Amino acid sequence: MRRLIFLVLALCAVLGGTYLFLFKRADTVRAAKGYRNADTPQVAVDMFKRAIDKRDYDIAAHYCTPGYAEQLRRGETAARELGESLDNLTFQMKERSLIRDEVKIVFYALEPFPKDVLITVGKEKDDTAEATFVFSLPVVWSNQPTSGTWNMKPEIFQVYARSMKFVNPTTAVVPMKKEKGEWKLDFPADTALQVRVGYLNDKYKNYVNPMQIVTQEVKNDPSTKENVTNRLKTLLEQAAKE
Repeated sequence: MRRLIFLVLALCAVLGGTYLFLFKRADTVRAAKGYRNADTPQVAVDMFKRAIDKRDYDIAAHYCTPGYAEQLRRGETAARELGESLDNLTFQMKERSLIRDEVKIVFYALEPFPKDVLITVGKEKDDTAEATFVFSLPVVWSNQPTSGTWNMKPEIFQVYARSMKFVNPTTAVVPMKKEKGEWKLDFPADTALQVRVGYLNDKYKNYVNPMQIVTQEVKNDPSTKENVTNRLKTLLEQAAKE
């Protein structure tokens, strides 16, 4: 019996030590990348925005309450690869003046969490506050030709932003709260978010691969806006069927 108690205590000590090691390691990684602990609501917002800009969804999760943080971490690899593919293709198309308005809109819809957003803090009182997110929509011209409707799965659209409480088409309000001495963004983490993250994890390669293909084609072969748009539309619509 005494030996059994000793083994149980030893196991608890090992598990506790492992937990502390992983916890401290995460703190060290964040600090090495220049991220601070959120001792104010403004710091939480600034650090979250910085992580989103860098497609570092795992670190962004640190500045969110547990439910939403879990989904950010769950889809971290898929969201990062999808976002980086969008960044690379957008850059190559803009460099060659090949990006049409409809493509801008599709790319905006495919963003896991749109980076072009202004976040302000208000209504701070005791251990609560409020963050206002104002997203910038793509700048488009009404007289450009289009290639028609893009038949894609809505589950892939703005996976991490769609559950937010929008007060108008571009503005969402997110509560904030202080937990264990640090401020967190309290995003909704509903069932729909979990479903979208599941779809993202299962299917993201179907969207990443076509964008990588078109990125290489744009870099290596001169083309027209119409040709690139139609090629991309065909590949992404095929991805939605898989």
